[in-house]
Amino acid sequence: AQQQQQQDVEYTFEDSAPGIGPDEENKTIHPILGTALLDLGYKRIHTVSARCLASIPVWEKQRVYRHDRAKAMAADKARSTHTGLPGIITLHEAMDGQLAILDGQHRVGMMAILEGKVKVGGKDKSESTDPGFDIDLDTILVEVFPHKNPEKYPKHAEDIFVEINKAEPVKLVDLPGVANVAERKIINGAAEALKNSFPEMFKPSTRCRQPHLNLDNLRDALFSSDVLKRHSLKSDKALVDWMMEKNALLAKEFAAQGANGGRTASKSVSKSALAKAEKFNFFLGLDSTWLYQ
Repeated sequence: AQQQQQQDVEYTFEDSAPGIGPDEENKTIHPILGTALLDLGYKRIHTVSARCLASIPVWEKQRVYRHDRAKAMAADKARSTHTGLPGIITLHEAMDGQLAILDGQHRVGMMAILEGKVKVGGKDKSESTDPGFDIDLDTILVEVFPHKNPEKYPKHAEDIFVEINKAEPVKLVDLPGVANVAERKIINGAAEALKNSFPEMFKPSTRCRQPHLNLDNLRDALFSSDVLKRHSLKSDKALVDWMMEKNALLAKEFAAQGANGGRTASKSVSKSALAKAEKFNFFLGLDSTWLYQ
């Protein structure tokens, strides 16, 4: 399939304007992906079959494909087909027309598994063994980013990949039906109050380093560690007071380890991180074990 793809990519697009209207002559036709539903110049939108997507290689710098993950996703989707297929598969198109999956490789694997399960012997693939399976695997939404200026943007695929993966996943505490409204209100209020009291110790990045905290990471950690129930905390003020007690205990622990001035820092914490924690009297970002005490 990949060899056929390389043979088919020798094509030229219509010189006319990008196809966004009903006139078929103005639409971009790709030999593998078919007619573009929309051509924005920097990217095109197509619908293709799951089988077609499964034949497209994964971008060389993508993380390793895990088939067990795709199988688990397929099992979950088989139980929730009423939601369809949220999201979009992202492809990159090199100057020679070679396609590669930039984002969505495990969803493509999931769809390939589902397609295998819904096909019946030699019958048409639209006939499913499961009458409740209502996902059209012949019409999958994809976006294609063509590499048009390699001299100016030599890392085009990498730039897009990085931008996509900068997006932050939804935290457990924010998922509908996971945390109840009362719990979320207490956690949100307490986390915001702590941030307002120690603004220098909070960073917008979820990958922030010691001694800093990220607001959303803190919210999620407070929920996941179940501190409200374990310590019978009924208000955001009670939660703030509890966190400040933990902060005071950590301050004593690090002081006992020699965390002052020029003394040797703890092996798990850098000297500069300890110095900043001491400067602002905020130690919660140095160690997460306080959440489970």
